[in-house]
Amino acid sequence: MKASPRQQQLLLDLQDRDNTIARLRRKRSTLPERAELEGLTDEAEQAKARFMAAQRELDAQNAEIARVEADVQMVSQRRERDEQLLAASTSSKEAQALQNELDTLTRRKGELEDRELELMEVQERAQAEFSEAQQVLAGVDERRAVIRAKIAEAEQRLDREIASNSEERAGLAAELQRDLLDLYEELRGRIGIGAARLRGSVSEASNMSLTPAELSEIRAAAPDELVFCPGTGAILVRVEGE
Repeated sequence: MKASPRQQQLLLDLQDRDNTIARLRRKRSTLPERAELEGLTDEAEQAKARFMAAQRELDAQNAEIARVEADVQMVSQRRERDEQLLAASTSSKEAQALQNELDTLTRRKGELEDRELELMEVQERAQAEFSEAQQVLAGVDERRAVIRAKIAEAEQRLDREIASNSEERAGLAAELQRDLLDLYEELRGRIGIGAARLRGSVSEASNMSLTPAELSEIRAAAPDELVFCPGTGAILVRVEGE
């Protein structure tokens, strides 16, 4: 296949753009912040698990206190009723039964109030653990949010660069003769590179020196004749003065 030196130079420009786009895409997918965010995964899971456990414990203590408070209220209401009945009673037998029940209710109320005080101490500790777990989780979430914002900012910046280079690439591709562009794309898809410079005796496609025989054959080719890297098969572009 033949292609003018100008067309071959356009191939190098196109390859440079493709290299730049590939580099930018690799950079986008390997942002150091991604690893930093991933490194917080275990810490975030542990913080969340601690928070949820603390929340369950606090809810359990609150529910137990509510149950005891309900029992205290019920006992108080029963005592109030018995006291009213006792005050109105005219039967000594009934009065004695009511007094016995009042004594039992008084003891029960005291037991419940003691239990309530114990539970309030446990609740206080549970509340402290919950508050600390909540702060730890919020701290991890905040750090993750900051990292995500950095990732988003970096992605937007890189996306703009990729779009700019892609636009330049489209302009270069439009200047290339169709068969040359098709060959370039086929080689790039198959071997990862479509065109490279021949710098002195070194092929930049393979980064290896060509043998004297290979160099002699290439130099004997006409300037508009395509030559290829013996090691990779990529198009070699002979740059004037190199």
